[in-house]
Amino acid sequence: MWNDTPDDVEWNDWGPPVRVRVDPAPVAVFARAVKDTSPLYRSENAARAAGFDRLPVPPTFTFVMSDSGAYPDLQPEGGTGSMYPAAAEGGSALARDGLFLHGEQHFTFHRQVRVGDVLQGRLRTSKPVPRTARRGPMEVTWFQTRWTDLDGTPVVDEQIVSLFFPNG
Repeated sequence: MWNDTPDDVEWNDWGPPVRVRVDPAPVAVFARAVKDTSPLYRSENAARAAGFDRLPVPPTFTFVMSDSGAYPDLQPEGGTGSMYPAAAEGGSALARDGLFLHGEQHFTFHRQVRVGDVLQGRLRTSKPVPRTARRGPMEVTWFQTRWTDLDGTPVVDEQIVSLFFPNG
């Protein structure tokens, strides 16, 4: 399920659940943004001809879908529509001086995500792990997100590695 992480990684608790509805317009915009010209992400006829019952989403779309589909009425009791606990408190986990870089990203698909799906996701982060790079000290943080159907059936697992260089 998850890619291996180093032995010195400690995990924080899973954050609050967020629910998203996958809508066609953000899928088409995302496909265009990543220069994917496949008609599968824009045409129901093309999707059906390829064997899909609904429009599929591009493989990495789940990384951004909470930015466009986390409608307030979908959220579970007490949900804020954000996976980040600090967002509910008006802060941000990324509000530090320095340079953040996207290190790597991995996806494990349990089924195809499709337009019309309503999914629930939860995120957890590792505690930052100090490392030394050519440019000096840095911190490595792992982000894991699990997306499920509302009945809890896994749909896709994501793991992202983030690099932080204090004072950029």
